[in-house]
Amino acid sequence: MQKILAVAAVAGGLLLSAPAAFAATPAEHPGNPKAYFRVMPTAARPGAKVQIRLGCEAASTRNPASPVLTIGALRRVGPQNDPAKAPAAAASAVVQPAKPGVYQVSFSCGGAELTTKFTVLGERRQVAKVPSGAPQTGGGPVGHGPLAAAGAMGVLAVGGGGLVLARRSRRR
Repeated sequence: MQKILAVAAVAGGLLLSAPAAFAATPAEHPGNPKAYFRVMPTAARPGAKVQIRLGCEAASTRNPASPVLTIGALRRVGPQNDPAKAPAAAASAVVQPAKPGVYQVSFSCGGAELTTKFTVLGERRQVAKVPSGAPQTGGGPVGHGPLAAAGAMGVLAVGGGGLVLARRSRRR
């Protein structure tokens, strides 16, 4: 009985303290509004298209910027109840020719500057050395003349004949 009362007291204390832990949200602190910012995929080759999704509850925002992305116009996705969890706007972007590496993509939401990383991948080459001319496949079987072919056919004939005799003797 005492164990049950102890467990109930601990559970009650946890339930009463939980709202206090979640009371302070980023929206209550000026300059740190709720925001959402993603670049998908996070890595691509030059010329590829990527999607940028963002949400911000602040009144003043600045369009996303990056040294390696040409970002199109933002379009509204729809009203969101919590911009920290879901995008409110989206844009398409094209990866510009740049040296392979990691670059920053930034977005201003109110007084806060949000950044994420984007990786430009190098050129994909199928093979290290591109072959030239006709494929070098070899000259076929070397050292085997018509005698080898006749020998192989003889072996097959003897094996087939032995199979026929074995099946006939089994039936009797």
